[in-house]
Amino acid sequence: MEAAPLLGLAAQEAVPDSRSSITITAAEFTVAHRLLRDDGFDHVVHAENIADKYFKIFFVRNGKKNARLGIIASKRTLPGAVQRNRVKRTIRERFRQHSIRDQQIDLIVMVRCADSPAEQNERLKTLFSRVENRCATL
Repeated sequence: MEAAPLLGLAAQEAVPDSRSSITITAAEFTVAHRLLRDDGFDHVVHAENIADKYFKIFFVRNGKKNARLGIIASKRTLPGAVQRNRVKRTIRERFRQHSIRDQQIDLIVMVRCADSPAEQNERLKTLFSRVENRCATL
């Protein structure tokens, strides 16, 4: 049995998986989409925010071509490294799939407490849509 080819994060086309009938579509989450501490994390944290019980999203316009994402997942909130990393992967994946990544904003998603992955996806989708609507009025 041959190994399936590895997909890079920047792949732009759909690749059929030879082991199933599922088509894998890869969108990009590049360095340009990352908001790092040196790039003004503090400026975004003191900006406008939207929150629910599980997440708090800080956002501000950035004047760049695309949105940038930062994540805060503390050990106090999520004590296990596996759980922290899983939540961060979920946040990045939802950001990658949502149309908010084409906006000109910086976002920081702060995890307030854990939830099931399916619930996290729905909550993030709703919050990203609310942020996108709020930024349309800024």
